[in-house]
Amino acid sequence: MTLAAICAVAPDLDLIGWPLGVPFQAPLGHRGLTHSIPFAVLIGAAAAAAFLRMLPSRDRLIAGLVLVLATATHSLLDALTTYSPTGPAFWAPFSNARYRFLWTPLTGEGGFRTGFGREALYVCLPALVVILGIEWWRRGQAKRS
Repeated sequence: MTLAAICAVAPDLDLIGWPLGVPFQAPLGHRGLTHSIPFAVLIGAAAAAAFLRMLPSRDRLIAGLVLVLATATHSLLDALTTYSPTGPAFWAPFSNARYRFLWTPLTGEGGFRTGFGREALYVCLPALVVILGIEWWRRGQAKRS
């Protein structure tokens, strides 16, 4: 879970370019290469290979897919925002085109309209439901064993 959380925030490593003057629209700018699907695949696979060697190969493959999804989810959520000058470059390094979804509920307005309020409503609450559902399922499996 910790590794998935690290993978989920890894795309924002590109923020180091901000104080260095890298423009947002540049391939290495914020929401550029590190927010791409190829980067998510690379980071997820590399993290699984480097840190999950003790798992059987089937479990390592499943964990690797989870890490890829954790990394890619960051960019998908960024495509739902309006509080950055650009959307993510999903296909970098093959294309620097930036994308936003038509529905962008994560804004910078007040209340549930704040970035935090909307993220709590559209990201944290569903994630909590998924986590609780998985825990409920796991406990049911443990009782059957």
